[in-house]
Amino acid sequence: MTTDDIPQPSWLFILPAPSSEITLSSLRVAYGPGLSQCLQYASKVSARASDVVLDVAIAYNDVSNFSYSRVQVLLGLMYKLTCIICTEQHIDLQYDNDVDIRITFFRDGEEATHPENITFQKSVIDLQALAKINRVWQRICSLESEIGETLLRKFLRIKKDSSQYVIAESQIERFPGGVTMLQQPPSQSKAESNAFHRHHSVAVGGTFDHLHAGHKLLLTMTALVLDSEPSPGWCIAVGITGDELLKNKQYREVLESFEQRLSAVRHFLLDILELISPTHTLQSTSRVESSGPHGRIVHDVLKSGLNVKYVEIFDPCGPTLTEESITGLVLSRETRKGGEFVNEKRNEKGWHALEVFEVDVLDTEEGEAGNQSQIDDKYQSKISSTDIRRRVLQRSKADQGI
Repeated sequence: MTTDDIPQPSWLFILPAPSSEITLSSLRVAYGPGLSQCLQYASKVSARASDVVLDVAIAYNDVSNFSYSRVQVLLGLMYKLTCIICTEQHIDLQYDNDVDIRITFFRDGEEATHPENITFQKSVIDLQALAKINRVWQRICSLESEIGETLLRKFLRIKKDSSQYVIAESQIERFPGGVTMLQQPPSQSKAESNAFHRHHSVAVGGTFDHLHAGHKLLLTMTALVLDSEPSPGWCIAVGITGDELLKNKQYREVLESFEQRLSAVRHFLLDILELISPTHTLQSTSRVESSGPHGRIVHDVLKSGLNVKYVEIFDPCGPTLTEESITGLVLSRETRKGGEFVNEKRNEKGWHALEVFEVDVLDTEEGEAGNQSQIDDKYQSKISSTDIRRRVLQRSKADQGI
């Protein structure tokens, strides 16, 4: 859900499961044609009216291979693919034909019966729950393939049977399905452990200026690391850099304010959490002007009992050094040293070390050799806050005739 009174137009794109070998090339073959046409269509709607929120839900049925590393690679490559397509199709994210993309997973299949698979079942929403979620999608999109049509029809049947709003045929869009990549179960030697340890209190931090795909990857993996079972102190702590620390940032003239960055993070994270579990809907919000080591604090209490806390921070550690109860930390690979520093400081306080979960940095590696040099610069401008600010400033000066 969002925090605005008037929500943005929202679309859902249901995608079948990927192949067991997760690469940018395999994802592009399977999903590229459909995503390209969908994004072109959505960008035209965004240019005429409000920006479209595109929820991309990918079937994930590989129960025996649900590992943190595999999931974050798949999610990162999907965000990379959408950014590359936007670059090729001249969809200028952050501007008037922007498409606000959110990528998540769902289960489609029989309930797992083995105890080791229970974690998977509780961590990923199933198709039935996805169809019953309290969200109005103006467009339901699928791929033109046998499996794509099967998923679509199953989704629509559940919607109808659950007495949700009626979806008219005019609201359904089918896009090219690419080449079907059959998912083969991994061999026992290649299968990774699915039981990655989850945490009841997880922290993540950043500047989150002009929220982009890299931020979305980071926040989504934070939500997936969170334990799905309610417990005392159930919390996500999001540290957002205070304005005072950003005075020396490049192109600071167009830096978003703390309140703008807070709003963007809240919108995205609340939407993703609801797509993970329908009980993660907003119940109440409160604000605190802290007199302690942090600045402004916003608490979002969800109906599930989860507390999402957004903290204005003035140092690299934020709540990880003020709240002993935090046990997990999600960060990008480029800030690995920051995680080591946090654990050194916690050790000095006699606190337990945090389990650190790294998220890959999005780049153009694995790009198509024939056109990579042509898309590198424009692609980078979609995943770098500095490059986004540069473009925003250039556009602002052009609009003013400077």
